[in-house]
Amino acid sequence: MILAHLSDLHLGHRAFDRWDEGVNLRERDFSLAFQRAIDDMIAQAPDVVVVTGDVFDRPDPPPGALVTLARGLEALHSALPGVPVHLVAGARDTPRRRGDAGALAALDAFPHVEAATTIPRSIFYEDLSLHVQLIPHRAVLRGPQPLIEPDPRAQWNVVATCGRVARGDGPGFQFDPAGWDYVALGGQHTYEIVSPRVAYAGSLERVGSTPWKEAGEEKGFAMVDLASGEIRFRGVAGRPVVALATSKAPSGDPERLRTRFAEVVREVPGGIARKIVRVRLRGPVPSDLVALQGLVSELDRSAVHLSVEVEDPGGLPGQNVDLAHRVRDNLGDGDNEAAVRLLERVLEPAGHR
Repeated sequence: MILAHLSDLHLGHRAFDRWDEGVNLRERDFSLAFQRAIDDMIAQAPDVVVVTGDVFDRPDPPPGALVTLARGLEALHSALPGVPVHLVAGARDTPRRRGDAGALAALDAFPHVEAATTIPRSIFYEDLSLHVQLIPHRAVLRGPQPLIEPDPRAQWNVVATCGRVARGDGPGFQFDPAGWDYVALGGQHTYEIVSPRVAYAGSLERVGSTPWKEAGEEKGFAMVDLASGEIRFRGVAGRPVVALATSKAPSGDPERLRTRFAEVVREVPGGIARKIVRVRLRGPVPSDLVALQGLVSELDRSAVHLSVEVEDPGGLPGQNVDLAHRVRDNLGDGDNEAAVRLLERVLEPAGHR
């Protein structure tokens, strides 16, 4: 019995205000990552599929996110008819109003799809000798803790939730994972095998406005052999994200800073075109950064997003400095306003966000 475990799709996620033909580029990235995952999953031909929460990036997703999910489910059903798919609502899928089940509930009407959005749900498949228990985010919030127990009729017992399994006396679900053939967890963007037969699948893309924090992590989903307990990670290609190490830059010499900045960016293998790039500098003061206007503008047009972080600007703690405003104070009246706005957007103290 082979299970595919996906999580944290965040369909409809938008960032960086970059658009192409009316579609946010990051929203398109998340859609493409999901399509790639579906294609690979079809090739792997699992017997059952679970998706553990944050299917959408918000409870009222844009129409494109709904279309992406519907098309993926349709492709899966067409290629693997009869394979059941289980969706568990996460925090991002759950509206604040208790009576609102959210957009994910509409997918419950699809053939061979079970979408648990408000209360726990247990499904038993006699032909597969399989029991799947779904615990959505809202069931976690309400309390008391839902009853979590395997079905003795089933050969295979699986629990899927967008929540944490307690470790010792810590927070999370208090139950014994040993009674289950697999515990599918969501709500964490990093793939992790917590213990035998208990795992987070992680997200398919790097989520949020600071994706470079996960630049070194491979994204994808998990394939699980319920008989042996083997969990295999399947990588999914996404938008390239580059987080360059901190570079020491000259202070008090704007032209040398410009030269050094250009050298640092050239270190990116394959260039920065259509990538998300973070550059970190140590040393320059706001008056030096004015020299980067033209170069930053040129590079920003090439990359999907360019972030320039400055450590210790002007000898002051970065977290307490409005760096963009200090740069503006050093710009003359004749400077191009568009370039000024660009510097305000990409420049920030390290650790500011």
